[in-house]
Amino acid sequence: MNAKVHPLIAALVLAATFAAVALWMWASGRAASLGGPAELTRGPQGHSFIQIQNYLVEHDAEGEYLRTHDLGDMGVELFLGGHAFFSDGDILLRRGPDPRSFLDNLRAYKRETNRNTIIPESSESGLFRCKLETQECEAFGEPGIDFKASFGVHIDWQTDEVYISDTTRHLLRKYSSTGVELALPAEGFHFPNQLTLHDGVLLVVDTNNHVVRELQAASSTYGERIDSKDVVPPKAEAVGQIWPSHFTRVGDEWWVNNMKTGMNQGGVYVFGDDWRYLKRVELPTDADPISLLAVGDTVWISDWNNDVVRRISVTGEVMTDLESAGLEGVLSRSSEQRWQLTLMSYAGVVVVGLLFVGLLVQAFAKSMNASPSQQGGEDEAIESTSTGPLHLEPDEAAMKKVNAAVRLVMMLTLLIVILLLVLMKASENPEALIKLIGPIAGMFAIVVVIAWVNRSNWGTAIRLDGDRLTLRDHTGRESTCSVRQARYDNTAIATRDAIVVLGRPQNRVYTDTDVREKLMPRLGDAERVGPMEMLKIQVELRHPQGVFTIVALVGVAIYAVVYFAA
Repeated sequence: MNAKVHPLIAALVLAATFAAVALWMWASGRAASLGGPAELTRGPQGHSFIQIQNYLVEHDAEGEYLRTHDLGDMGVELFLGGHAFFSDGDILLRRGPDPRSFLDNLRAYKRETNRNTIIPESSESGLFRCKLETQECEAFGEPGIDFKASFGVHIDWQTDEVYISDTTRHLLRKYSSTGVELALPAEGFHFPNQLTLHDGVLLVVDTNNHVVRELQAASSTYGERIDSKDVVPPKAEAVGQIWPSHFTRVGDEWWVNNMKTGMNQGGVYVFGDDWRYLKRVELPTDADPISLLAVGDTVWISDWNNDVVRRISVTGEVMTDLESAGLEGVLSRSSEQRWQLTLMSYAGVVVVGLLFVGLLVQAFAKSMNASPSQQGGEDEAIESTSTGPLHLEPDEAAMKKVNAAVRLVMMLTLLIVILLLVLMKASENPEALIKLIGPIAGMFAIVVVIAWVNRSNWGTAIRLDGDRLTLRDHTGRESTCSVRQARYDNTAIATRDAIVVLGRPQNRVYTDTDVREKLMPRLGDAERVGPMEMLKIQVELRHPQGVFTIVALVGVAIYAVVYFAA
């Protein structure tokens, strides 16, 4: 179909599509980030902590709810990695925003080694030692440490020495209680995850090697291997649960969570004190276990996708899920937010769908209503024997279309701005939405400039009287010359001092029939030039269309240089 689309309408559709897609991506991403319970830890007082999003829900030694700690009050914008407690109750965690770029996530997905520095990007980001009660924090290490990705952490309460699995760099590290590195990083692992001390031996889950390793914990021999335990029994291998991530000591047993390839939908497998396989814990088929923690005579298992903390007896019997007022409070808020964000993401998809359907309907309607001459081709040569005076002015119908398109763009932009303001007010992370303002403003500016350029053509005129050509340009100035001295192409015509833009065949400023049937056949003695030459003429005569085209090209080039340099 050879339907015509005005550039303002095209820009409007692009702007609306961009905004709708951006809304869908942001809303669906935010909804996915509102996960359920994740890391489970124990403090030195015997209290148990459930990490869910940016909160720590604290329970006493019997599992009774005590209080909820908002980590955002301590500068945690997005919880990344693990956390652990010092012997005095201080917590070690990561503060700051999510620093991972799209390329960082892509490299992690491809299982490539993280090459980024562990030096914090700012004084307010990285690992910090904080007090839960007063929310006071101090940087861990000098000049600071920041893994910017997944990591596991264990703190020896006898010495307050810190053991960290630097997951994406495939290393184990050891620090003092103040962040001084006590040993060289231990190598030879492939995505190490949870680690712990047991009877003076350091145990770490070596996820992509499918084992739990026993290592020397002393600084002088740190990381030297003692033994390796296979934790993927045939029953786990048969269902694809071959990637161990978390484990815990339960009496004289070891309970290990082996995940599937997507690091989800795991299964919990029980091993004896000598790491001989005993049994598999029967969980619901849709369970998505993450972390494990022995609490009294039960084992807590955080279930990310199902928004619960499951409870299993130490003998492996399924019990009722944990009932916690604090956990329910966080989950109810996140459930409501997920619902709102899901509706927003669906709205973005619907808008994009309606835009494309509208374009298809419009294109089909135009093709059905096109005249035979239009259907035959825009560039077909048409003979004309008329030699009388010819006077042409811009198409009034085209002017009305541009006015209508500009009003539509203004209304859409206003609606998008209002939507952004509402979302920023309701969002816990408005910075992500603020980033959309620049692109939307840029698209709006482009549409406004296109409208201004089109308006500059409305006061123009073309007169032909015999061999004399007179042009009235966008400034109102008239210039006359012989047809032989004129220069033209399919989009514009120029004398030495003036230029008039005709528009492209699909989007004429002047009536297309007048251009094809009346004007073009009488320009046989004029000089026909190429597109680049006509652009040069537009710039030389300072026509807004030529100037805007050059500015746009330079702007795109500068943006590309700055983007790739960054």
